[in-house]
Amino acid sequence: MQNNIKQVIKEKGIKQTYICEKLGINESVLSLIINNKRKPSQERLKALAKILNVSIKDLYPNVEVKRINYYYI
Repeated sequence: MQNNIKQVIKEKGIKQTYICEKLGINESVLSLIINNKRKPSQERLKALAKILNVSIKDLYPNVEVKRINYYYI
């Protein structure tokens, strides 16, 4: 599953060290995520999208995002 994380970071002009600080990870972990060698958790992916001010779909354009509605009785 290809991602656009590297391109989005470059377009936004945000330093990878800043992103790592905000996510609480080191640069090697971010590198693994960017290079599709490690899959980020949903929470980390949401946080990354928020830091970059983009949608998850912008980071992973070929992934279908499913929404589930929960109803409480």
